[in-house]
Amino acid sequence: MSSGGVTLSEEQIRRTLSRADLLARDAGDDLRAKYPGWVDTVHYLSGRDCPKTYLPVTAILLTARCMKDSSELDVLDIQQQTSSRGYAASSIGRHLIPFATEQGIDLRSKSSQVLNNQPFTFKKNITPGMTDRKPVQFARFYEAACAVNELKPHEAHEVLALLFHLSRAVAKEAVTFKAALMDWNQARHHFTLWARFTDENSDNGKVGLVFVASMLELVYGEQAVAMGQNWDPDVTTPGDVQVLEGLEPWLWTEVKQKPITTGDVQAFCEKVRAVGGGRILYCALANANYRNNLDHGKLAKLAASESIDLTIVESPSSLMDLLLPRCPGLPGALVARMAGAMTRRLAQADVSPDACEKFETINNQLFPQKLS
Repeated sequence: MSSGGVTLSEEQIRRTLSRADLLARDAGDDLRAKYPGWVDTVHYLSGRDCPKTYLPVTAILLTARCMKDSSELDVLDIQQQTSSRGYAASSIGRHLIPFATEQGIDLRSKSSQVLNNQPFTFKKNITPGMTDRKPVQFARFYEAACAVNELKPHEAHEVLALLFHLSRAVAKEAVTFKAALMDWNQARHHFTLWARFTDENSDNGKVGLVFVASMLELVYGEQAVAMGQNWDPDVTTPGDVQVLEGLEPWLWTEVKQKPITTGDVQAFCEKVRAVGGGRILYCALANANYRNNLDHGKLAKLAASESIDLTIVESPSSLMDLLLPRCPGLPGALVARMAGAMTRRLAQADVSPDACEKFETINNQLFPQKLS
């Protein structure tokens, strides 16, 4: 340790995560009984009303405490140059999120740059006054962060293992839809019904998000398509859906189920350019009846001047027309994959039971037989 703060190596971080995961698998229920207060805290931070960044950041703080005690490291000093006990919390996040995904642990975020989201963006310390958004939830998170700071490394190791245990995704019985022999006209009929379902249902934009992510999944594969939280005001990473190469986005997609104007698209382009992005798909899914809202000529000039590859669609059916010809596979297989992708992503996005029931009704008509 020096005046420049604490350096945590990749090997230390990976070893800490692996050991915590092993403990979670071996003694998860014992840890639940040993730390009932932390069980309540993890459940609270995992709740729908809590910003999605708080759970993964808590895991980052716990990982840091596992490696160094309080005399060497202050978990609240999240930038290395903050103090002699500061550290680069973002370096832990870069390893934690992919590790959690690989191990089936749901930390509520797929972004390895979780500290780039509010209220942590550009902050050197976690402080009680760093945000006035959702003050009750932040107060609970800050209380947890301070509690982590008081833990000894062996205690943090057990609490991190408990968090992994409680957050590990329980494998649900997967619903597999049977691929039937059909021609392209029949396949388009199925996709048209799902596009119409998206037109008629929103749930604060979640349904549109699911439709777009599922269509992109058919083209690029499940692991390459990261679906964000367009309903969560604390998420600041541009785009509701990103297509990834490894862990890095290369296609930034915005999804809106409300009328959009030229300024909205311009603002999103600026956000993407600010993080070095250059390929954009803007899905203005409610603009079909408001065709004059967008000045396509102005937006084309903007894209050319900023060296942006910009594609705009203005309805679910337009997105279907754009992407369906690019999807590899036979018509029946694509239909089955789309039904499975939407079913899975509706659950991931926590779409309302009413909308999910409507979607299931459509699928029961289209797929009288399902394979489990």
